[in-house]
Amino acid sequence: MGQKLDDYKKSQVKIFGFSWETKKFWLTIGLSLGVLLGLIALTLFGVNISWYGVMIGIGFLIALVLAQQLFKERDLSSEYPYTLIWWIFPLSIIGARIYFLIFDGSFTGIMDVIRVWDGGLAIYGGVIGGFLGLVISCLVHKVNIISTTDCVAPVLSLGQAFGRIGCIFGKCCYGVAVTNRSLQWFPIALYVHGGYHYATNFYESILDLALFFGLTVLLRKVKIKGIVTFAYLFGYGLIRFILEFFRDQAQTLYLGSFPVSQIVSIVCVIAGVVGISILLLVNNKKSPKKTEK
Repeated sequence: MGQKLDDYKKSQVKIFGFSWETKKFWLTIGLSLGVLLGLIALTLFGVNISWYGVMIGIGFLIALVLAQQLFKERDLSSEYPYTLIWWIFPLSIIGARIYFLIFDGSFTGIMDVIRVWDGGLAIYGGVIGGFLGLVISCLVHKVNIISTTDCVAPVLSLGQAFGRIGCIFGKCCYGVAVTNRSLQWFPIALYVHGGYHYATNFYESILDLALFFGLTVLLRKVKIKGIVTFAYLFGYGLIRFILEFFRDQAQTLYLGSFPVSQIVSIVCVIAGVVGISILLLVNNKKSPKKTEK
């Protein structure tokens, strides 16, 4: 009996070329599904749930399991994600809330930051807050920051994909109205608040998922430190910049007459292109040149 138990603990689940301890994998998946089903049950009794925050939380849990393997690609401890999450999770939620309140113009006091159950979280604010938590954690535990961001970038994209699923449940972050009746069906459109709108939240969820797979492959195939981080900035910045053209104005935060997300997206795309170019140039110079005989 003891031998069978030991074998079970050592057994692994293999997905997409990665392997995880069976116990941790199914515990995380089970916990995520349990929380999701429990909250769905609460909504049936009239309890108001912020689905965006819920799905982000579930995305964090699943990303935590995936990060175990990704961290090995940069020679980091597979256990470090369990330390890192305690820094990233709270600061990302706080960052997402503060970012929303500032640009929404609804900030009245510190208690507004705490009231996350009222909804109102912004992805870019979450990324900024989470990055701050990552930097602090890496400095405290003496872990390479760039290697860590390379490993976090893919699972961050996955978490954002889950967050947009929460937007679908919460009926937010949708696009402009769809007036063409032939296009009034899912996944092109969603029926929200009495009318059909472009399902920009669903589009982003799919694109974020594709970005996750792309960054994961890049992390495994290319060992240039920082390349995945800048690829994320370019990829996600481009996704958001394009989709903002289709977003409903009432669902968009503005700085003057410009959408805040598009401004930040442009900065991310430029940073991504410049960063990747510099890394490839430096790596090319370091690579030994073949001599002609």
